[in-house]
Amino acid sequence: MPKVKLGGGLSSSPSIPRSPSPPSVGGAQKRKATDDAGSSSPSKKTKTDEVPKDNTTEARLKRKFVRDQRRQESSSAVASQGGTSSFRTDAGSLMKKNPKNEAKTQLDTPFGPVNASKFPTSDPAFKITSEKKHYGKQAVGHKYSDLVSGLQKSGASDKEIATDLLNALEGKKPQKLTSGEAKNAAAKLSAITHVSEPQRVLGSDKAARGVLRMVQSGEISLDDAFKGNTPTFPMAKNPDYMRRTVNYEDKNYRKETPKPTQFDKLGGYMSDSSDDEG
Repeated sequence: MPKVKLGGGLSSSPSIPRSPSPPSVGGAQKRKATDDAGSSSPSKKTKTDEVPKDNTTEARLKRKFVRDQRRQESSSAVASQGGTSSFRTDAGSLMKKNPKNEAKTQLDTPFGPVNASKFPTSDPAFKITSEKKHYGKQAVGHKYSDLVSGLQKSGASDKEIATDLLNALEGKKPQKLTSGEAKNAAAKLSAITHVSEPQRVLGSDKAARGVLRMVQSGEISLDDAFKGNTPTFPMAKNPDYMRRTVNYEDKNYRKETPKPTQFDKLGGYMSDSSDDEG
């Protein structure tokens, strides 16, 4: 801002002394005075005023449910699977199909192939089966308790089993689950949790991965995760247990639903990235 020179040229008339004028109030001081007196304009919200994001297990699974619902409704929406195995991509594509309209399909998992076909019942999901010839003639049952037993037949610890299952989802080669029975169980568990269960309740695959991370960390055992009356992975009991536990529609249930084992901690083991959890 240009400086202004005060006073004119020389004058013969004597100067008249004037009383000193009060110092001028700068713009910042004026604004402060106005603010102190009160202003009609709203003050800007600080970050500390923002409502914190609800990261409870239930809230995170509800958000995952909504994301998957939108993806299903949009034919152009494709979930990113960067850094994961081709199985995750293939499973995601198969999960969007209606079993009633599809012929028997083979799905390759990191542990071996499985077959996906329609149930002879009203079940909306694919039925996952396997053929013994692909697993050294070793077969395992279809219940989660059977799958856990098959995995443990490998002789590996629960942490090692969970690590192998998680690493396989990222395209890494299994190190512990190499025997026929263990591979059969791992193949079925991977397909069921990433194809069938999300068809019954959207977002179940995210919960399954979180539960495996809990096992990997030693927070829970495989038995806690998939067996018993209150498994940490609610789908291991039945889809209705998952729906009531998460309460997607915020219903007022007359009878309280028993909490799954360590369910409140599950949210901390689920990835923050919606891309990774597509």
